[in-house]
Amino acid sequence: MDDTHIWQYSASGQYSTKSVYEAFFCWSWKEFGRVGHLAKFFVKSATHRKCWTADSLAKKGLPHPAVCPLCDQVEETLDHLLIACVFSSQFWFNLLQSLGLQALAPGLDDEIFDDWWDNLSSRLSGQIRKRANSLVIFGTWNMWNHRNCRV
Repeated sequence: MDDTHIWQYSASGQYSTKSVYEAFFCWSWKEFGRVGHLAKFFVKSATHRKCWTADSLAKKGLPHPAVCPLCDQVEETLDHLLIACVFSSQFWFNLLQSLGLQALAPGLDDEIFDDWWDNLSSRLSGQIRKRANSLVIFGTWNMWNHRNCRV
């Protein structure tokens, strides 16, 4: 049986913008606050390069996946996982499309997560910027959790 990606936030296991919206906006405020702190902590760790991706595990001599667990194509690095992987590129396109911002999804020229996020944020203002930054924080954290489930 071939491996498949199962999206944990929908009953069918298929990714949809609706399932992200429901997971993001339909939680209780108590749960939202707890998840928000975890997501912010993860993104802070990611921007400081403190995540245990395959390349950082290899540097420490620890066991690690040979290739990205999401695309099974190239070595996993944090930047690959978050913006360059075909899975993450499609994820960002679909998620940003919900705000009509699909043109700001990572492209082939985007190689560094921090630079891509800075570029996205600098091209927006006001409430749209806040919403987009929230989506990046929660999207990044959800992608990391999905990666961990695959590993």
